[in-house]
Amino acid sequence: MQFIIAFILAIVLMAADHYGQILGNVRSALLTTLTPIERAATFPQHLYQLITTDFTSINSLERENQQLKTEILLLKAKQQQLVNLELQVERLESLLGTTGKITNRTVQIATITFYSSNPLSQFLTLNKGSLDKVKKQQTVIDSLGIMGQIIDLTPTTSRVLLLTDPDHQIPVRVQRTGQRGILNGTGHNHAQLGFIPVNSEIKVGDMLESSGLGGIFPAGYPVARITKIETQGDNPYFKITAIPIAKLNQSHRVLIINREEAEDWRNDFDFDLDFNLKADKTEPVGNAQ
Repeated sequence: MQFIIAFILAIVLMAADHYGQILGNVRSALLTTLTPIERAATFPQHLYQLITTDFTSINSLERENQQLKTEILLLKAKQQQLVNLELQVERLESLLGTTGKITNRTVQIATITFYSSNPLSQFLTLNKGSLDKVKKQQTVIDSLGIMGQIIDLTPTTSRVLLLTDPDHQIPVRVQRTGQRGILNGTGHNHAQLGFIPVNSEIKVGDMLESSGLGGIFPAGYPVARITKIETQGDNPYFKITAIPIAKLNQSHRVLIINREEAEDWRNDFDFDLDFNLKADKTEPVGNAQ
């Protein structure tokens, strides 16, 4: 009986609400009361979705950021040889596209884990070693130029002797004139260019690039810029000071160049491709003091 009464009452209320809207205010009041409760009940779910979405977005952005940094580093490394190629384009146009290309297969990206600021022993430690197929005497560059060469290995790390170390030497040439010399580290974030006769056409600001002689360093990479030129009495050679182009104590990620694949194309020919570049209008240093 109670069920029948409740059923009839429900039918009557539904009919009255449908035709008379007499319960509209009651429904509105109930909905207004229940809305905060519904929001509170669903808050944990919304909070979880928000946090998961944010973390997913952050991880995605971090991966994209690392990928972009890697691509920028590779592009800057490729750009380093463009100036050298432009200077030689008239003579080497038929060979462009086959020389010294940097690809993902010819380099490895490494992170610097330690930097020695000792003037008598300047080196870096990288997070790549023999297990990564890194070898001794491989060239290491950053986005601006040559930093040094690998001298020691462990399975997971490698040590890079910086070009400013007193024991480091690298054959270079003046990019503007092709004049060759040997750049020696001095141990104080500087280097000295040796064997440049006092009658040479050389000036402050000249760029030094790797010459490729000796087969250790690939040719055409920026190495240092001349900052000071002095004569030394009767000495037939200038005393020339230069500073590295690479950011030796600031770079974080570097490239290790595969020695075999980055071999300079000149080794494939049995004739000398050197030629005199167009002379700069600036007068030679001559009696620079």
